[in-house]
Amino acid sequence: MKILILGSGLLGVTTAYELSKRGFEVTVIDRQGLPAAETSFANGGQLSYSHAEPWASPSLLPKLPKWLIHPDSPLVFRPRADKEMIKWGLAFLRNCTNFRATTNTVNLLRLGLYSRKCMHAIMNSEKLDFDYSNKGILHIYGTQAELEHGKRQVEFQAKFGGDEKILSRDQVLALEPALAHSSQTIFGGIHAHHDESGDANSFCAQLAKIATEKYGVKFEYGVSINDIKTEGKQIVGISTDKGEMKADGYVMALGSYSSVYLKKIGIRVPIYPMKGYSITIMANEFCPNLSLTDGTHKIVYSLLGNRLRVAGTAEFAGYDHSINEERITPIVRAAKALLPKADWTQEISKWACLRPSTPDGPPIIGGTPYRNLFLNTGHGTLGWTQAAGSSTLLADIMENKNPAILLHGLTLGRYKRWLT
Repeated sequence: MKILILGSGLLGVTTAYELSKRGFEVTVIDRQGLPAAETSFANGGQLSYSHAEPWASPSLLPKLPKWLIHPDSPLVFRPRADKEMIKWGLAFLRNCTNFRATTNTVNLLRLGLYSRKCMHAIMNSEKLDFDYSNKGILHIYGTQAELEHGKRQVEFQAKFGGDEKILSRDQVLALEPALAHSSQTIFGGIHAHHDESGDANSFCAQLAKIATEKYGVKFEYGVSINDIKTEGKQIVGISTDKGEMKADGYVMALGSYSSVYLKKIGIRVPIYPMKGYSITIMANEFCPNLSLTDGTHKIVYSLLGNRLRVAGTAEFAGYDHSINEERITPIVRAAKALLPKADWTQEISKWACLRPSTPDGPPIIGGTPYRNLFLNTGHGTLGWTQAAGSSTLLADIMENKNPAILLHGLTLGRYKRWLT
């Protein structure tokens, strides 16, 4: 059976790998010249399987008024005449209830923990070198209120398989000595000791190479998609600038652009780009050995070999890929306060990407109203974390096998009101 995958980011590549292992004949197309060239290129590096609290939660509501009027806040909306953004924003607010936030947390945690198993299966099968670390992720908090909220989240997630350790300030500093020099207040922390980190771009490039050489996947780069052609309730081809491409089945893995192309064939999905930023510097001995999450500033830190990656912020500005210095500044400022002895005299590499975000948090995996079109998209800030598990689930669905975990809250079916 021939499968055409649209997109060669983390989700496209892991799907190609998983399907080709099972005997499918797979081709992947992408407008870029290599895999993982956009959202997967320079992300925060965290495999945060235990991170299951969605952006949409009651705890966010009191912060929104202040964040919306400050350009250097963790979350920023750029006002624009964009009906899709407005509609998405209203759906986001509807998900900021206790019931919906807890439901979405359970769904995200289930997928995260399963993805860890699937990621380890890949690492055990293939020789990959992507600056992997299994030391966990240390969450730190700058206020007592935020620490208490983190503790409640840990206690709730423990009911569903979560396993994290609550730490005092002294325990945080003992676990990560680099924080001893911080000018930022640290009240305590949480160690997600089962979580991991690594270079997503390197992983993706190596897995694409293995998929090609070992399993026969064809990657065709520099191919821009024009339209998806349909007849009745099936896809019959993809119109591109290199001609029409046909297959028996198709997988949509175009990240934030998934909703743009799906809308053309009558499928409206609430996926909207949440722009994120990252900076990268060469690391020194005063950089952290553990991956960190600053719960106060919503910024993450990962040591990737000899590089330190710092990433964060969420900006809703449509499909604008440009780097806004106004959004880089608070990342650099927070990083200098947390790690003042890192080498901040060197040139800083800057990056921006569009994260494909759903208003409730979980991605969209599985079938569509078209019998041969499948989705693996909408992973927001957790594409690196959830890629292996999402792609294994999708491969099971496409093989008509029972997935290893429940798909509740992870499929297109939860968005019935959006479908046309």
